[in-house]
Amino acid sequence: MVFTGSWSNSPTHPPVKACLDSGGGQAVCNCALPDLSGEVPVVPTVHLVDAQTPLRLPTGLKKSCMQGPEGLHTSDLCPIATANGMSFWALSHVDNRLGMAIAAYDSSGNVVGLIEKAGARYVWDIEVYASNRTLVIKGQAGNVVTLKWAELLIPQMSEPTTANQVLWPTATSGLASWTNGVANYGAPAPFGSGSNQLLDPYVEHGAGKQLCAQRQQPWFDFSNPTVSSPFSTVTCISPPLAGQPTYNAAMKALLDAAVNDHGLMAALRTATTDDLLISVAASRGFTITSADIAQSRGHGAAFANRKRALAARTALASCGGANQLPCSQCTRETCVYWPFNFCCFFGVCSCTESSYSCAAGLQINLSGVCQPVCPIGQICKDFPVYLEYNDTGTKQNGVCESWLEKAHCAKGIPNSALAAYEVVFQGGLAYYKSTNTKVHTWTVSSASETLYVIDARDHKIYMVNVDGRYIEIRGGANCVGETRPAGSSTRGCVTPRLTTHAGILMGSLAGLPTPNSPPGHSVRHQIKVIGAGTVKVSHGVVQWISNDSGHFKPTQENLKKSIAQFKTAGFPDFPPKGDCSYNLKPVSGKEGVYRQDAVTGTHCEL
Repeated sequence: MVFTGSWSNSPTHPPVKACLDSGGGQAVCNCALPDLSGEVPVVPTVHLVDAQTPLRLPTGLKKSCMQGPEGLHTSDLCPIATANGMSFWALSHVDNRLGMAIAAYDSSGNVVGLIEKAGARYVWDIEVYASNRTLVIKGQAGNVVTLKWAELLIPQMSEPTTANQVLWPTATSGLASWTNGVANYGAPAPFGSGSNQLLDPYVEHGAGKQLCAQRQQPWFDFSNPTVSSPFSTVTCISPPLAGQPTYNAAMKALLDAAVNDHGLMAALRTATTDDLLISVAASRGFTITSADIAQSRGHGAAFANRKRALAARTALASCGGANQLPCSQCTRETCVYWPFNFCCFFGVCSCTESSYSCAAGLQINLSGVCQPVCPIGQICKDFPVYLEYNDTGTKQNGVCESWLEKAHCAKGIPNSALAAYEVVFQGGLAYYKSTNTKVHTWTVSSASETLYVIDARDHKIYMVNVDGRYIEIRGGANCVGETRPAGSSTRGCVTPRLTTHAGILMGSLAGLPTPNSPPGHSVRHQIKVIGAGTVKVSHGVVQWISNDSGHFKPTQENLKKSIAQFKTAGFPDFPPKGDCSYNLKPVSGKEGVYRQDAVTGTHCEL
């Protein structure tokens, strides 16, 4: 039976981590990350918790939770992810390197996993993406780190035979010991990676042995730390008992010996075939056979690391319909063993190949939910309701922008007020339908502009004057807790109302009242528009239109459809008109943004 270098599907399992750290890569180490539609459900959720929550912090790490991506304004709240009964904290390094260490804490506050990622520091937000099963941790200056959900799979409470704990040095200079923040393990040694120093695997072996013996799970393995990342994940394993399917006396004697001999343990890590395992054992005076190895697997040699095509099966009882998760079918799975690839506990079977499908006429959107196929000529995008329509926004919860001068804000146009922003054309001029007053773009500051969206539900055009994100008050779209006169800005409000392009329609689509209780962070809603962008209107006269919308990111073709909708609604002075064809001009400094000027008479300029 030939193995391809794999000890486990989990990239945090010490032998696999050591293989990956050595530069082998997933193909060599055969670290096939589980597709979590199968037997190992890891579905993280995000929570905001008190930044002062006490933690056992590994040496060299710190909590650094910020209010937003810009500046160094610390937050009273920290975003964390939870999954499988564990809490995952995105910690930064004391030396302020551009990287994070995502520490997994069990319910007792033990650090049971540590995932290091380069590319960002100082967490301020975490987002969960069901479509590709990833967790995106947002840091300073727009930098992010991304984790697969599979990386959150820690061999812990779900496996009675295995458990992880992370050890770290008590100091990074002078004499140090290994610790888990509660007790010290192994013999003290000078900090360093040389022979007989703390990071020497033979010295670290003693710490792992003591920790796992204390847990009464004496078989163990561990990841190899470095001076720059002096953290070691120790996996403790309970040996099989006589009478259990995987118990084999010869194999137990071999692994019992590895507990006391790191040289033997290191050699066993290289045993990626039955023949190599037999050879390694013989070199150390142990006689094992293929039959011993097969028995230690409990299902015969053909079952170890099996990969078999499965009959199509549905992972969810109710799936594939509108607003439901897609139906998943596991087409291939991989099964693994602890502590090594060859022996002795059946760990997990997880899908390495899956297919996902929705009912006819539906497709999987960015949040991994089945939604109607977007009609040709429309833009269909789903957004977190929490961030686009929310009356209880703060900088800490991510609803209010970091530049906002106020501590609280509201986001989005209430459903009851949407009609106040509907625009119709009379005699070629743009009027607010509800008041029969001409539309006029604000000029109160350099950030003033008029946002427009064309609702795909009924082709209605809505225009909202904004000053930055502060809106012009119309109808019931006012400040929260106070009433300002119509036509004024919400800038002066204690709790100002802001909006984005998505926020104009979100209140009506999500059916939320105002004031409203904040929806859950994971709640998303699809918005369909014909077009969106900005428009310049002077006392009812449309001067130009653009596709400037960071939320919907309309294309040039989408802009042309917006123009066509304006013409259908009663504004004649957009091309094509007479000899005037489209003249979409790139907007300086904004990639992918174009502007079309209005035309009059026989002239192709206003």
